[in-house]
Amino acid sequence: MIGRRTFLVDARRLIHPDDNSTNILVLFEDVTERQRHEIEQNFIISESRHRMKNLFAVVRAIAMQTGTEDRTADEYRDALLGRVEVALRAQELVAGNGTTDLADLLKNSVGEIGTDRLLFEGPAVQLSSSKVLPIGMIIHEMTTNATKYGALSVPEGEIHVRWSLETGPSDRTYLNWEWREKNGPAVTAPTRKGYGTELIEGSAAHLGGKAELIYGADGLGATIKLPM
Repeated sequence: MIGRRTFLVDARRLIHPDDNSTNILVLFEDVTERQRHEIEQNFIISESRHRMKNLFAVVRAIAMQTGTEDRTADEYRDALLGRVEVALRAQELVAGNGTTDLADLLKNSVGEIGTDRLLFEGPAVQLSSSKVLPIGMIIHEMTTNATKYGALSVPEGEIHVRWSLETGPSDRTYLNWEWREKNGPAVTAPTRKGYGTELIEGSAAHLGGKAELIYGADGLGATIKLPM
């Protein structure tokens, strides 16, 4: 069986000067594959436009949330480009099957500067596409802080990350993870919330969870709880 096919039909009357016949030539062209190709092409174009629109919306939101107060132009540029790069990486991670492994996201978001000093443990966790960018932004902000003021600013500093899954009310699954800096300089709580702190707490709240920052003798820590 060849299945359902689509044909383009063209009929032409055959006329000859010495012949008064009424013969008709009918042509059948199988356009099934061409039609399928056009449908696929239109879908790809539509999907690309949709993704570009979403990506521009994300970049605009990042730009609006990256503060300029008490920052030089170079500092603003570096902060903005760092956050945009995380957003692009997150898009690439979910482009395949729509989900991303938490360990892969962690290593990707920390980047080359912290990978060699990153120690982590936890069960395999698949994150849906809607969670990849907010969690990636949280990790990026923690890494940026560690690079400037924390464990990654000194040669012996390390970052330890642990996570687990637990069942909460109504049998809902929650992701609990901890970020701890070791052998870094002591940090104290700031007198006011910075944009990084607001991004971390706001991203966790956006996902229906919460984040608590801990200012300790070895560097900044965080405990984050998110519904899965």
